[in-house]
Amino acid sequence: MRAIIPFAMVCAISTSVAISSQRNILERLEGRDLWKHHPKQAESMELRKLVGNVSRGFMMEPVPWHIWKTTHNGQTRYVVLLGEDLMIIPGGTSATVQLFDQASTIIRSWSFQAGWRNGLTDASLAYSTELDTDLLTIRTAPVINGRDITEEYFAIGGGSLRLVRLEDSKGTAVQNEYVFPNYEIGIVPSAKSVQDWIGLLQSKDKSDVLSALVFLGGQHLDGKDRMMLPEPHESKYAALFQQLLADEGIRDLITQLTKSDNGWIRDAAILASRGPHERPLR
Repeated sequence: MRAIIPFAMVCAISTSVAISSQRNILERLEGRDLWKHHPKQAESMELRKLVGNVSRGFMMEPVPWHIWKTTHNGQTRYVVLLGEDLMIIPGGTSATVQLFDQASTIIRSWSFQAGWRNGLTDASLAYSTELDTDLLTIRTAPVINGRDITEEYFAIGGGSLRLVRLEDSKGTAVQNEYVFPNYEIGIVPSAKSVQDWIGLLQSKDKSDVLSALVFLGGQHLDGKDRMMLPEPHESKYAALFQQLLADEGIRDLITQLTKSDNGWIRDAAILASRGPHERPLR
């Protein structure tokens, strides 16, 4: 005997399928860890077509990992995180962050290194009331002599992505490493002149302040005797770094920020207040 499906149920099923097909690929995969819960082949192809070609990391292009949806002031955005996990040792990891509008049109894309001898373990996106912006957290784990870095924090908002903090397994702020290019994590502010950097340090946007302090608190000059090792002995930003720390106005601002009410700004300013050669590799 043939089962009879009520017409109303048929309409409901058809409507559900139609609505699902109309949802864009970002909406359909939002909130899923794509490395643990693999999408269907057709969905993977659709997503890869949308994100397009991205910059190669250490060994390969980062691949889709997480998708988040945010809505602020009535404006919907999708944040797509792509990652390249640790392939060999020694080796590194990399990531790409892409920002899309509600119509799945890409707004901005950023590619950067995520750690040397550090594997990618997890990631999340949440709104930070303290910074008044979305905060992307990439979690990593050191592997065979890798640095103790377990959290990397990036502020994303206003069409900008800024590295605002690196933490070790104890939750302590640690310096970024710029001398050896493969050790560098994240992105550097695009500011070029002393006045541009003063503007960041004086900004009302705490993410701007933190992004400047992370750079100013990093290791740029190799203070140890490494003459037996190949170059470089200083970072590609060393000239800019020395120019900035030589400016009295910037030094005064760093000193003031070591007394900030914001713990992250205070921690970052303390790291930046050290002398250029007082920054050992941890």
